[in-house]
Amino acid sequence: MSSVEYCVQDVMQVCRNGHVITDLLRTCPERAQTHCDRCGAVTLDHCPTCGHELPGAFVVPGLQPVGARPAPCFCERCGAAFPWTRQRRLPPREPVAILENLLRRLPGVVRQLRVRHDARPPFRVRDERDLEDLVRALLPLHFDDVRPECRTPSYAAGTRTDFLLAPENIALTIKWAQPRILEQVPEDAAYYRRERTCHTLVVFVYDPESLLREPYPPPAATEEGPGPEVRCLIGSL
Repeated sequence: MSSVEYCVQDVMQVCRNGHVITDLLRTCPERAQTHCDRCGAVTLDHCPTCGHELPGAFVVPGLQPVGARPAPCFCERCGAAFPWTRQRRLPPREPVAILENLLRRLPGVVRQLRVRHDARPPFRVRDERDLEDLVRALLPLHFDDVRPECRTPSYAAGTRTDFLLAPENIALTIKWAQPRILEQVPEDAAYYRRERTCHTLVVFVYDPESLLREPYPPPAATEEGPGPEVRCLIGSL
């Protein structure tokens, strides 16, 4: 005559860093610890969210469990992640890198705005003012505090608008490509040196006709003294 042996599942105790203390908490309560003997973290034996016990080893009468179960990542009842289940986090991106990535994609945005449904007239970026409007609309996607900076440089016929990303200490000036355009940059840098409103000046030159063959850096500022770091990007269709 055969008998059917039954098994029960024990309870696991794990520290908050994921070290398994025991998976036989009921069977061997003397193994319980209030703090991990490896890292010192507090231990737990139930889900902090719903209170469900952590599943341990299966205990079969007459048999001795071998090894230990790994700590579960999520609660089997409510699905909550346990404290030791940490998703891999990428380091935060630098604001300048975020801005430069946006500006490099700007020519692609201009191309997409030309395509519209039902033969509607396309949105076109025809001059520097249109370009400023487009940039002003896109900057809040990544930056919370965008301030227009109006000034009248000697090389411009009228007032032009730059953008200050105040918390990030970044100034952005937008230009439409033309011959000798980068010779304007020293005056831009000198302005922000006097105003002391930024640590970095980003110069974006939109070059839809590929007038600027080489993405060379802007000329150095002519005035002496500390000033913002100048970074230049050229975007072509």
